[in-house]
Amino acid sequence: MGKQPGNPGLPSPRKRKGRGQEQAQSQEIHTPTKENGPSMQCSTPSMATRAGSTPPRAAECTTNNADKLLPAPATGTFQTWEGTNSMLREAIVDGRSKAAALVPLRPSLRRIKDDLVRILDETVSSHNGNASILIHGPPGTGKTLAVERAIQEVCTKHNDPTGSGSSATNPTSTSAAVPATSNTTNTAVRNVGVVRLNGLLQPDERTAFQEVAKQLCREFGQKFVKSATFDDNLVFLKGMLHALYKCLKKVVFIVDEFQQYANKGKQQMLYYLLDMLQDSKIQAAVIGVSSVHNIVEDLEKRVLSRVGRRRMLVTFPAISLEEMGDGASSSPGGGAAQSPGAAAGGGVDSYEGLLYDMLALHAGMADLAGLSPAAAAAHNAGVTRALKDIRIANCISKLALIGAPPQHVALAAEAALAAWGDDLRRQRVMAAAAVDAGQQARHGAGPPPSLGVGHLLTGLGGVLDMPERALVDAVRGLPVISLVLLVAAHRLLQKGQQLCNFEMAWDEYRSINAQRGAIAFSKQAAAAAWQTLPLSGLAHFADTNVESRGRDLSYAGVVLLVGYSDLDRGIREHPHCPDAVQKFYLQEI
Repeated sequence: MGKQPGNPGLPSPRKRKGRGQEQAQSQEIHTPTKENGPSMQCSTPSMATRAGSTPPRAAECTTNNADKLLPAPATGTFQTWEGTNSMLREAIVDGRSKAAALVPLRPSLRRIKDDLVRILDETVSSHNGNASILIHGPPGTGKTLAVERAIQEVCTKHNDPTGSGSSATNPTSTSAAVPATSNTTNTAVRNVGVVRLNGLLQPDERTAFQEVAKQLCREFGQKFVKSATFDDNLVFLKGMLHALYKCLKKVVFIVDEFQQYANKGKQQMLYYLLDMLQDSKIQAAVIGVSSVHNIVEDLEKRVLSRVGRRRMLVTFPAISLEEMGDGASSSPGGGAAQSPGAAAGGGVDSYEGLLYDMLALHAGMADLAGLSPAAAAAHNAGVTRALKDIRIANCISKLALIGAPPQHVALAAEAALAAWGDDLRRQRVMAAAAVDAGQQARHGAGPPPSLGVGHLLTGLGGVLDMPERALVDAVRGLPVISLVLLVAAHRLLQKGQQLCNFEMAWDEYRSINAQRGAIAFSKQAAAAAWQTLPLSGLAHFADTNVESRGRDLSYAGVVLLVGYSDLDRGIREHPHCPDAVQKFYLQEI
């Protein structure tokens, strides 16, 4: 047959195929960046960062993405800054988000978190180290935040999300309440489970233990039976904890609003839960979080003996002597402000430092939002300049004067970020409209607006005006029947009655029944409206446990929290206040 006809200078089809594979392999090793250009290999992370200002995702830079690895703009686009705004707001609102984990805690709260981590780590590591801790302090001081940070650190240390760790598998058939699972390959190994309870969401022991069983089944991959009774859930809980002990697994119970369970009769939920810690075949920890400072006094003797003596008090501010000496020469963000975007020990126990930590971009946030280090540094410098403004300093001093908790500072920061986000969206729409109209060459789109003094004034103004407007708005929103009873109680206060009950307010109301145009309603309706006054924040019961003791609330003493000026302003601004109520309020005593 001879050779295959064709060009004598070309290889055969089989040789061309082999040569094509060799060229493809050589192209994977040495990839040119441009046409006939030299190959560029990013062998080290530092070289990759200098070449494209991007994190080292791969060891080589291919031809397709070489043109895209350009330095990030120093200012950032509108979409990037809107994403940064959303990330900062998420860090304030959601304490379990990725961005919230990057925000440093203030020094006093960080010390409490470190103590919690040490106690929980000892409980998880030892074979018989049950622990019960009670954390109390004023509302909004960061108790739940410190607990969540500690739980996150402990779970990150002891749980293996890849399933490659050499730990015990899921609970086997050692307990009838915990069936074995067949699929144990390539699953996450969970050595520490977390169960969260809330005294407001699960107010009684039946719903509480049902929620405990539900969360335990979700944490360790078991089937939850919704129709189980209280006794069934209690038996299941004990069997589950025994099975987890044999598998070297631990459970941490977080009981938020701890005082709600302490106000219940016999405190059965707390007793059953804490009594399980006395069992040597159970390894768990219970963390109680309460905003009542004398919560220990309300506990029964059998519950108090099982709580233990570990107490942690969270207050604000709490500045030590060395921090006071360092704070005179430090920037608003303390250690975090030394290098914007770098975490260096957290902020200072002050309103200014706390506000800076909520608004600044810390280590990892720039990469999470897609910003360059230069843009993050410019943002942090702008926040520092805004906090040094005399108007912002006056607002911060007012926060310290009224003793606002950190929760109010978070509200101010969230409102400032919301105002900044509105400006970003408004200017983005204006820039897009200018581009569509062909006016970009003349006017230009302009850079995105930065977080400034105006946004901070908007956020701080809402928080500073809130305590003054809260009572007025509560009075203005009352139904007419509740407003009449509030006026009657206020008249009794002017007569020298520091405490009053419903019967006294009802008798005072009956004094205007003979007047013309008076409003008539039944005593039963008035008694129901009287109980809404403590819920609206205008009054409170003198005995805080009166509702849990089953007493008749008609004879329970009530203390008014609204003054003359707030009541007068609320009545004048009430949209449906009858003339008879105004005459009753203005009538001489």
